[in-house]
Amino acid sequence: MTLRMLRAVVTGLLLAACVVIAPTTASAATARIMALGDSITGSPGCWRALLAKHLQDTGHTVDFVGSLPAPGCGFAYDGENEGHGGILATNIVRDNQLPGWLSSARPDVVLMHLGTNDVWNNIPATTILNAYTTMLGQMRASNPAIKLVVAQIIPMTPANCSACAQRVVDLNAAIPGWARANSITASPVTVVDQWTGFDTAADTTDGVHPNSSTGIQKIESRWYPAVVRALGSQPAAVGLRVDGARIVEANGTPFVMRGVNHAHVWYQSQTRAFADIKSFGANTVRVVLGSGQRWGPTPASEVSSVISLCKQSKLICVLEAHDTTGYGEQSGAATLDQAATYWISVANALKGQENYVVINLGNEPFGNNAQTSAGWTSATSNAISRLRGAGLQHLLMADAPMWGQDWGNIMRDNAASVLNADPQHNTVFSIHMYGVYNTADKVNAYFNAFRTAGLPLVVGEFGHNHSDGDPDEDTIMAQAQARGLGYLGWSWSGNSSDVGYLDMVNSFNPASLTSWGERFLNGANGVRQTSKEATIYGGGDPVDTEAPSTPGTPTASAVTSSGLSLTWAASTDNVGVTGYDVLRAVGSGSFAQVGSAATNSFADSGLAPSTTYRYQVRAKDAAGNVSATSGIVSATTGAGGGTGACKVGYSAQNWGGGNGFTANVTITNTGTSALNGWTLAFSYANGQRVTPPGWGATFAQSGAAVTATNLSWNGGLAPNASTNIGFNGTYSGSNPAPTAFTLNGSTCTIG
Repeated sequence: MTLRMLRAVVTGLLLAACVVIAPTTASAATARIMALGDSITGSPGCWRALLAKHLQDTGHTVDFVGSLPAPGCGFAYDGENEGHGGILATNIVRDNQLPGWLSSARPDVVLMHLGTNDVWNNIPATTILNAYTTMLGQMRASNPAIKLVVAQIIPMTPANCSACAQRVVDLNAAIPGWARANSITASPVTVVDQWTGFDTAADTTDGVHPNSSTGIQKIESRWYPAVVRALGSQPAAVGLRVDGARIVEANGTPFVMRGVNHAHVWYQSQTRAFADIKSFGANTVRVVLGSGQRWGPTPASEVSSVISLCKQSKLICVLEAHDTTGYGEQSGAATLDQAATYWISVANALKGQENYVVINLGNEPFGNNAQTSAGWTSATSNAISRLRGAGLQHLLMADAPMWGQDWGNIMRDNAASVLNADPQHNTVFSIHMYGVYNTADKVNAYFNAFRTAGLPLVVGEFGHNHSDGDPDEDTIMAQAQARGLGYLGWSWSGNSSDVGYLDMVNSFNPASLTSWGERFLNGANGVRQTSKEATIYGGGDPVDTEAPSTPGTPTASAVTSSGLSLTWAASTDNVGVTGYDVLRAVGSGSFAQVGSAATNSFADSGLAPSTTYRYQVRAKDAAGNVSATSGIVSATTGAGGGTGACKVGYSAQNWGGGNGFTANVTITNTGTSALNGWTLAFSYANGQRVTPPGWGATFAQSGAAVTATNLSWNGGLAPNASTNIGFNGTYSGSNPAPTAFTLNGSTCTIG
């Protein structure tokens, strides 16, 4: 066999793939799709079999049409096509073959992957595009409303054509411009990138034809979203979805996220956190998972368990892959493509959970490198395309680049194109608001941009403080409430010591709120006040939105040097009061929750002697509604002694080059009886300030006076037992240690 004959045989295996789609009306029952191409399309072209099945499985009614029958692909499918082995685009025009095929098939949509054999035969790209133009005119003559979806063709590296690889690149580079120049409203031309990510070594059998293990799957995954967009219709919405700038449930009820981030991948044993988060009225929890590059991977079985925990606590479950954090700046961070691979690997745990689960593609997927972050749009669009191609129909959440804060406005300016790239138009965008958003103007400007564009937005993370600045949490929460935007605060517990102030509770203990937890969960525009449970969990029952009445101003009695009792007039509620939160402030300091009561009385202990405390209370009901806070009562403890001897060890380490320090304190009960609750008191002589929250105790400071009150787990100290506590602080000039300590009013030895 001569080389010329061999080339003819091999070339004969190629079939140009081209699909053209005409718009279908809402009443049209079936869209007719023609796959036009060479052997890549038709011999056997089993990507068409996968595409036909995928469209059928997702509720689309289509009819593949053409003069050629369906080759065998291992299962029955609708496979008529115009995939002619060895054909050239230029020869289709030369021989005037297309009009006859169009007349018989009458397609609404044409999918065209055509030009491989032309490239192989060294036909210039301009000549190939001229053939495209002629064929497009013939398509429009057949159907003036036809839609053409044209591929940038897959790469090729045949053994007998070393120049073919570059020729494909040249042709593909020219196709988008040709499509723009020839697209019209009545008959649009769109482009599908089949070249990017396709590897001739891994995805073909011979450097040209796609293999059945990976090649046909990649081709189908690129065609599917483009075909769905061309069809101009979607199956009935499944589960949570985007509706304009809102998120709604499957029944059309608006859903506004009010919830907490929980670092599950690092604290997998803290499963009670889901119920604890719900106890404050949250309707959503954002759960940190690992995709395997830095953490995990979290297996499908564990994903199922997490979803079950969410559902048990009636929480919408936002699942996020954390490994992408800071890609391009953070060593070892995953790409969004790797995150997409992870989500597809656990797809069986996710499918069927669309009413309960939101898939957050990847946390803060790019760092501050502007050049790398510029890839956010394409990387996010491709990840969405891959998940849709794998049959994941969930509401998707896309985090902003630049550590989530989008200070370069990349997400703001490109969100619309990403949403349009989602064939289900079901992606919500997530901004993380930390130090960049330190003023009301900056917060409102970002919110306004999305409102003006009519795009869906949530605040996926924020805090009251951060290493890069002081976020304006009050404006974030107030404006989110006013605009109907969801927000998710960072985070429940377990942050590293350098950002420990972002813990909402101490040591995963819901009874030990930090100042941030108090603000976020119970404060103005916070979770308790604004969260509404998803109707998927409510069974259609009316939602109780009426808060209890304001309780009476407390009265203090039985005041000693270390404790007192409070009583107040009870609240009323349309359904029923379930309890009260008791808030305390030391001197003129800020209030923080110190306990809860089932009835209208409370005993407080472990107080420091000769110290003024202020108290107020609020009522709550079963729906999570919280009353206004009561009036304030003040009480000053007596000067009497405490309950036994004690010893305190204090050491402070100043930070090099700054005015900060870390203090570690060891408290030892040197008495003969056990302590059941304790408060350590001391004063600073040189203006030092404690930076909340600290660890091992609840710290409060009024002027120079500091108190540290036990947590739930270390309040009991047997004789000779010790506990260690500590905090970070600031100073100016020198940083002398306190000269005296008292424990429950008793003076302690120092050493």
